[in-house]
Parts: sequence; structure tokens; C-alpha cells
Amino acid sequence: MTGLSVWKSVAAMVAVGVVVAVHDGGAVANADAGAGTRPLGCVPAMSTLQAIPPSPGLFLPLASIRGVAEFDDLPAAPAGVSFPPNVELRDGTQGFNSFAEVVLRDGSLYTRPRGSEGTWRKVPTPGCLDGQVAAVSVDGNMLVAADHNGWIYSMDNLLSGPMLWNWTFSYGGPIWLWPGEQVPGTGDGPVASSRWAIGHRMSKSFEDAKGYNHPTQAGLVELVALSQDGSRITYQDPWLPADLSYEIGGPLGGRFVSESVSGSVTFVMNRYGDMFTRKYDLDMAGSNHIPGRYTWQDQGPLPSAPDQLTERFNPAYAAISLPAEDWQPQPKIPGEITSRISIHVTGDAAENRELRVEGTQGGRTGYWHKDLRGPAWEFTADDQPLTGSPVQNPTSDMSARTLVDPTGITFRGGLPGGWTLRFDDFDWAQTKHPATLTSPTGRDYPVQLYTTDGLRLLPRAAGLDDNPRELEGALDVREANPADDPELAGFVNAQLSGRPVYEVTVQATRSQLAVAALATTLTRD
Repeated sequence: MTGLSVWKSVAAMVAVGVVVAVHDGGAVANADAGAGTRPLGCVPAMSTLQAIPPSPGLFLPLASIRGVAEFDDLPAAPAGVSFPPNVELRDGTQGFNSFAEVVLRDGSLYTRPRGSEGTWRKVPTPGCLDGQVAAVSVDGNMLVAADHNGWIYSMDNLLSGPMLWNWTFSYGGPIWLWPGEQVPGTGDGPVASSRWAIGHRMSKSFEDAKGYNHPTQAGLVELVALSQDGSRITYQDPWLPADLSYEIGGPLGGRFVSESVSGSVTFVMNRYGDMFTRKYDLDMAGSNHIPGRYTWQDQGPLPSAPDQLTERFNPAYAAISLPAEDWQPQPKIPGEITSRISIHVTGDAAENRELRVEGTQGGRTGYWHKDLRGPAWEFTADDQPLTGSPVQNPTSDMSARTLVDPTGITFRGGLPGGWTLRFDDFDWAQTKHPATLTSPTGRDYPVQLYTTDGLRLLPRAAGLDDNPRELEGALDVREANPADDPELAGFVNAQLSGRPVYEVTVQATRSQLAVAALATTLTRD
């Protein structure tokens, strides 16, 4: 089936109301399913994000009609409902952007202008969803609510006045038209609000792993969620297939166990207060060639482009360097903390983010905070009750205390000329894969395979199975210093066209790793 046929077929399913969602590769809902097996019926299928071409987020936010005065038209919260004096953390119970703040109470959403300390008022919500919200996440121009069955509902234009706020249950490819997705892991249990978050990147620029700055115009939405054991991080983009097949490879080779996650820049923490952050999404990872031009090669002193279109088509300007930026460890917090973590926007660049963690200092409650790239944490007291779970927070790095076992997957195979290549503990979701290249004389060389997941139109199962997962990438032998080793230099010249960083396409299954550019297929031991 051609790509165009795929898009037409899925769009046709949407048009006739066939509701299908994919969870771990299988269908979990259909048009005749009972309550809880599909999104709530009163929520619209179309929103402003979908209706404005050519890309959701490109021209948003829309200008408010009457600005903050529109909040006064909303019904006031019922008497007796308690609210925080300030909203300073983004989690599953509350959130904020530069325009509005939102709080979840008893299944309903309430709002007021950011920083106003004004009257809390009801968020306009479809009737069947009001009172049924189990968790909420806010970032940029979007609010996402999950019901008790894990179905997600998006409300857009949150940077505009309430008159322009509108809802949809649609989420997933093609182009935000798939009829419904669930937060991972919630089909059979309660929604865990600390284990998923929405991110809506609306930055004007970002810096890649090698320091080149790149202009951006369109917004990018992703929902990040932790697996049950906290070692895997899935992301669901409203333009990607409605499945759980895309992952952000976790810290420490995917073995780090996270207890909490926050979106925008991905922010995770384990049970001992060890924290990592990573700037990673579909565009930064090298997966989206429509707006992005990427390279695995060193670029030298090329300038940054003045706009995204120029960068895409003019090689006189720097492309986005790959592999994407790795996880960055954050310094330990010098005090008591809870599992409640948060990250929010402070400026126009993707790097303009502030980290916040609920905690105490000197007997007062509040939150610890620092700039994403800042060296040290500071504390702000707000004297509000702590709501997160207490976290052990020794001053030493305890990351290794909670590591899951390595994958145990070894791929090995021969290359032309008598060379062999071996991967130990291969994890497809990681960006970097250490490997051993062995020469015909028996000498071992440490090398790296970089990979990134490509765009797909059709849903697929999570992880590796018998259906080949196609990855783009490059084999990097520079760590072994080929310039100083004639044998390795001969391999580079003969098999890598003289390039120590050599672009490859990889097809991975549970039993094989096919590297097309090297004319080899590695098999699993």
C-alpha cells in the first residue's frame, strides 16, 4: 500500500466513525465497544489545532478576542472548593503557562489568569467530560486531560482567552485525526498523574548537540510516559501512528528507573532524587525530514540559518547535528524533596527552561528550582502542604541503585574482508550503541552505531518483534583512531568510502540486525 493510500484509508475510517486505538500493537476499542473502551462521545473530533493548515501550532496561539476579560464570563467555582494561593508546579493536578493557570478538583477543571490571584472559574468542558477528569497536564498552548480510563482529550489555544479554547478527542496520525489514544498503562488501572506529561514546544530556536543554533517556526506536541517499571519512556505525537512504538531511550543506557516524569524538555527522577534531563523530540532526533535537514558528519564553522526554510534547503548553513543531545545529569538537591517534579518555559529558546521539585528547607515547605543549565538549586517557600511522596535524597549519586538488568541481546556477524561486528546488550531505543569491530587479525576496536527512529504511517507493536523496525543512523569509528592504525584505516577506505562516520540504514528484529550499507546481517546469539 502506498503512503497516500494509507493516509486515505485511515482518514476514511475516521470519517465513518470507526474508532480504533492501538495499545501494545493490538486493537483495544471499536465502534460498538462499551463505556470506557473509547473516548467520551460528547467531546468534539475536530479542534483549531487540526483546522489551521498546514501544521498544528504553526500560527498559534490565536489572538484573544477580549483577552483576560474573557475569564469573567466563566462561571465561578462552587463555594467550598479549595485552591492553592499560587500555582508554581506543573503536574497531574495543576499547571500553568504564561497566560493562564489551571487546577483539577473532583474531576473538574478550574482556571484564572496567570499571576492574577483572582477568582477561580470553571474551564469550559464538554458535559460528559466535566467531573470525569482523572489527571491534567499543561504546557505551551495546550492542556491535555485524561479520564479514568486513560483516554486523552486536548484543549488548545490556552495562550488565548477562553472564548477560543476548544476540545478534541482526536490524537495520532494521520495529521491529528486518529480517533483517540490512551495514556500508556492505564487501560486496566488508575491514571498515575506523575508518570506522564504533555510537552508543547513553541520555541523559536534550539541548540543541537554540537552547539549549532537552529531556528524553528512550528510547534511540536508530544506526550511522554513512563513504562510500568520506569525504565522505558514512550512518546506519542499527534501526527504519529496511534501506538506505543516510539521511545526516548532512557538515561544510563536505558537502565535508569524513573519514578516521575515531566514534559517539554524531558525531566526524570528516581526514588533517590537522582535527576536527568534531555532535549529530545521528533525534530531534534533526526526523524522528521520534512522541515529538518540533518547530518551525522562534522560541519566545521558553518553559520546558523536565518530561518527554518533557508536551513532546510541551503547547505551553506548548518544542518541539525546528529546524534541528538544525550541525557544531562542534574546536581543533587541539598535538602528534603518529594516525587513532585516540574519543568516550565522561561524564554523563546528550547533551552530556556526551569526545573522545579517540591520539598522543604528550614521547616518550611515550597519548591527547589534552577535553570536547566544552571549549576545550583535555590529554594522558594510557599508554605503549602506537600502532595508528592517523600523521596530519599542522599547527597551521593545513587543512580546505580535502581538500574534494571541489561537487555542481554547480543548481535554478531561478519563483514566483507574478514571483519566481524558485535553488539552487546543492544537496546534499539538508545541513540548510541557501543559495538566491537574485530579485524581479520583478531584485534578489537571500540566503535559506535548511532540510530534514530524514522517516520511511519502505520501503527506497529512496541519494541522488537519479527516485523523489521527501520532505523537511520551512522557507524562511527573515530574512537578507535583510524588515522593511527593502518589496518583500521584500510577498513575505513575499503568499506566506509573513506568516511570514519558512515551513514547506514538498519533493520532490527528480535533475531537479526541488518545493516544495509555494510552488506551484512548480524544474528542474535
